[in-house]
Amino acid sequence: MSNGSPTSLPPSFRINQMIMSLWIPQVIHAAAELGVADLLADAPLPAGAVAERLGTHPDTTERLLRALVTLELLAERGDRFELTEMGRCLETRSPTSRRAWSRLMGGSGVWRAWGRLTECIRTGRPARALDLAAPSGTETFDEQANDPAAAAIFHQAMVELTRGVAPAIVGALDLRGVRRVVDVGGGYGALLGAILEAHPAVEGVVFDLEQARAGALDLFASRGVADRASFVAGNCFDTAPPAADVYLLKSVIHDWDDARSLRLLGKCRDVMDPEARLLVVEPPTPTQRGNAIHEWVLTFSDINMLVNTGGRERTEPEYRALIEAAGLRVVTVRETPSIFRIFEAVRA
Repeated sequence: MSNGSPTSLPPSFRINQMIMSLWIPQVIHAAAELGVADLLADAPLPAGAVAERLGTHPDTTERLLRALVTLELLAERGDRFELTEMGRCLETRSPTSRRAWSRLMGGSGVWRAWGRLTECIRTGRPARALDLAAPSGTETFDEQANDPAAAAIFHQAMVELTRGVAPAIVGALDLRGVRRVVDVGGGYGALLGAILEAHPAVEGVVFDLEQARAGALDLFASRGVADRASFVAGNCFDTAPPAADVYLLKSVIHDWDDARSLRLLGKCRDVMDPEARLLVVEPPTPTQRGNAIHEWVLTFSDINMLVNTGGRERTEPEYRALIEAAGLRVVTVRETPSIFRIFEAVRA
């Protein structure tokens, strides 16, 4: 078959590619889990040396490496395998690393949930709500408290995703006269760290579950802002965040359905004084088609939210309506050079 453009291929072949694409994230996940990119970061190695250093089976290791060549994450140089530019995105220390994101998306928890997509569509409920073995009365992320390794992978994945868009978001913020920012549900505080670097007079707090404390403090220390940053543990649904001039919610509301989102927004509103601001940072779903990348990301993120948390992506009018239903007033919506927008709200 000739190498034509994707649309010139027969429909049966194109849909077969889509069906078999489930193999791809698992190959990448295996490479990320095993640390293949970290091993090859300094120099190419033969397959046998890779297997020996990873402690893996020689034959199956070589087969994995050849699959990574097909995906253009590795290249062959004689009998050695070396990282490509894209392959370096699986290095832990790379500034564009997606290793933790791959470990999260390819891990058993996410894959089990996606395996129940049909049931989620039929019932309108997330996979966890369909699991009779799940403890009642707990939220999606509560179980990470009993699995520190899973919690660390999740939070590091969020750092990886936030790191790339943080400059665009920080550049669009108006923090004149602000003394204290609380990052509600901020995990390790990747965005807060970027804010504090850009605004030396501002102090910051991450307000999140206890499982994120150590990672947040380590991140603050690594970025040289530990003297102005702290961590306060709490459940965003049950506990009001600490006092602040600005409350920040980035990529939090899309995790939840309207009822939980209103509860979370209400906890913020309860402690806001008349001068305080709430900044909801989310990428609104386009109301018109035209940006293929934007549409792809948000369409599939929406299904991922359905399956894993029960949340959803929303349009700009839907975010406005949700925020205002919580007793807040949206005063402006700031665009950023990324797909994110900043909904700035005050008490109504």
